[in-house]
Amino acid sequence: MREAILRVIHHIGFPQLQFLSNVVQLIMTLRVIGLSYEIEDSVKNEKNLEKNKNNSDSSSRFIEIPNSFDAFNYFYNFIGLYTGPYFSYQIYSDTLSSPKLYEIDVKPLLYDKLSTLGWCLPSLIIIYIIAPVEFLKTDEVTSTSFLVLIFWMFLAFLYLRLRIYTAWMIAELICILSGIGVYPYDCNNVSFQGPKNIELYKKLKNKIDIKYDALTISNLDIPNVEMSSGFRSGMRSWNRSVQFWLATFVYKRSPKSIRMPYTMFISAFWHGIQPGYFLSFMTIPICTLAEDLIFKIVENDPTTGERPKWFQFIWYNIRTRGFELMASGFLLLTWNDTVRLWNSVYWWLHVVMLCIIIFSKLYLSFKKKDGKKNE
Repeated sequence: MREAILRVIHHIGFPQLQFLSNVVQLIMTLRVIGLSYEIEDSVKNEKNLEKNKNNSDSSSRFIEIPNSFDAFNYFYNFIGLYTGPYFSYQIYSDTLSSPKLYEIDVKPLLYDKLSTLGWCLPSLIIIYIIAPVEFLKTDEVTSTSFLVLIFWMFLAFLYLRLRIYTAWMIAELICILSGIGVYPYDCNNVSFQGPKNIELYKKLKNKIDIKYDALTISNLDIPNVEMSSGFRSGMRSWNRSVQFWLATFVYKRSPKSIRMPYTMFISAFWHGIQPGYFLSFMTIPICTLAEDLIFKIVENDPTTGERPKWFQFIWYNIRTRGFELMASGFLLLTWNDTVRLWNSVYWWLHVVMLCIIIFSKLYLSFKKKDGKKNE
C-alpha cells in the first residue's frame, strides 16, 4: 500500500517520486519485509526448540532478534541502499560479527567483477547511442515490419542487460569491499543464502589464512542469463537477490494453486504501478506453464541428460525472443507504448504459448488414456 501511495501522490499536489528516491524505497521494502519474516521464523524456531529439544535443525540458520537500533541500522545501511542488491539481515549480521574480513585479500574476488565491467560498460555506451528504446516509443513502430521490430527488441533487451550488468558489477564490488557476502570458500555458499555448511562456517569464521568467495552476493549468473535452456532457468539467473526474496517470502508462503501468478504480480507491483511492468511480469506464468508442459512431452535423453538438439535450438530462440518481448514492456512502461508494440508483433509470444499449452494438454490427456487402455 505504501508503495502505491508514494507512486500516485503527485496526482494530488505532492512532489513526484524521483528515480533515486524510488530505488531507496524499493530496497527498503525488501529489507523491512524480509527482516519481519526472518524475525517470525526465529520466533517459530525458538518455540519448536522448546517443544522438541532433541530435534534442533542444524541445517538452517535463524537470526538473533535485533533491537530497534540494530534494525534501523540495517534498514538504512548505505551499502546496497541506492543500487541493490538486497541482502538479508543474517548476511548483514555475519559481516558485523566478522571483523577479520577486513584483513583478508579481496583482490581475487574483485577481478571477475572488474573484467565483466570492462566489456559491458563500453558495450552499454554503444547501445545507448543507438537508442533502441526511444525508437520503440515512436509511432514508426506501426509501420515497421515484424522482423525489423524483432531486431529492435533484441537491441532493447541487450541495452537492458548491459545496463543491469554494469550497475550490479559496481554494486557487487562495493559489497565485497565492505565485506558483505564474503564467506569462507569451503562452506558451500549459496547465492543470497550464505553458507549451507553451518558447523564448518562457525569453525572458519574470522580466519584469515583460508580461501574466501563472494558467491553469496553474486546477483547474476551471466552465462545462464544468456544461454539458459528455458524461461525458468533464465529467470533464476537474473537479479538473484530479488529472486531469493520472492521465493523465500512470497512464493513458498503462498497457496500452491496461485504461487506463480501471485509471485509475478507482487514482483510487478514492487517494480512499479506502470502497466508495462504488469504486462511483462504477468506473461511469465503463461510461459512457464507452457514450458513445464512441453518439457513433459520432449523429455531429457537418459544417456545424455539433455533434450534433442533440434528442440534445444527452437526453444532457446523462443525463450530469448520471449524475454525480449517482455523486456520491451519493462522498458516502455506505458500502456500505449507497450500495447502498440505488441500489437505490431501480433502478440506472438502469447499466441505461441497458448497454442503450446492447448496442444500439450490434449497430447498428455490422450497419452494418459492410451496408457490406461494398454494396461
